[in-house]
Amino acid sequence: MKKLLFLFVLVTTINATSQEYVLLRANYKKGDVLEVKMEQSQNMGAKGGVDMKMSMDMIVTSKDGDMLTTESKIKSINMNMLQGGMAMSYDSSMKVEDLDEMGKMMKQQFDPMMKSTIIAKVNNRGEILETKVEPSNPAMDQLTAQAKGIIYPNEEVSVGTSWSDVTSQQGMSVTSIYTVSKIENGKVYINITGAVTGMGEGDIKGDLVVDIETGIQDSASSEMAINAGGMDMKISTKTTTSKI
Repeated sequence: MKKLLFLFVLVTTINATSQEYVLLRANYKKGDVLEVKMEQSQNMGAKGGVDMKMSMDMIVTSKDGDMLTTESKIKSINMNMLQGGMAMSYDSSMKVEDLDEMGKMMKQQFDPMMKSTIIAKVNNRGEILETKVEPSNPAMDQLTAQAKGIIYPNEEVSVGTSWSDVTSQQGMSVTSIYTVSKIENGKVYINITGAVTGMGEGDIKGDLVVDIETGIQDSASSEMAINAGGMDMKISTKTTTSKI
């Protein structure tokens, strides 16, 4: 019995001491170009919903110590929307003459966004410190205000490590909790949970894969279920990022 107990303690000690610890940082270089693809679905039940696909290029224009400056530009937008019984769609790759009347109206709204550049100052933990849009337009300003990425913790992480952050937008407070579930083959796998409070209430769940060497978030998915003013809404988001 004593031998079995000793063996158990020995195995536990070996597992604890051999656990991998990694420091998550955005290790980008000046000149790096990243392609970000996002798919988002907003389902509001009988009131309709929106399905959108968007791709964007982000260029690292400068690096000074832990600080990065990036410039991002939307490359393509594809949107299908059902609201008040009316269906609307837009595809930025289509010629004007091939769009229906509603598509042409949406093109007038999206074109200024696609001509704008988002300039951001970010630290290597992924914290956005400053953003501006040139030339400025209200829709793009709102998009950047809502933009939120994971902020890496100060210390190294291992399996089981958790950290959290809180953001506020449109009268709602969103608390996100990140927990490392696995580290293997140069990747960190992270589970996302959380809660929404304020004008809307609900919960969040999702997952994230981060490349250790570059700090690039290879893939991220989340689902947010919210009840606001008696209306239920589900927002699903999937994002992939790759270096090109």
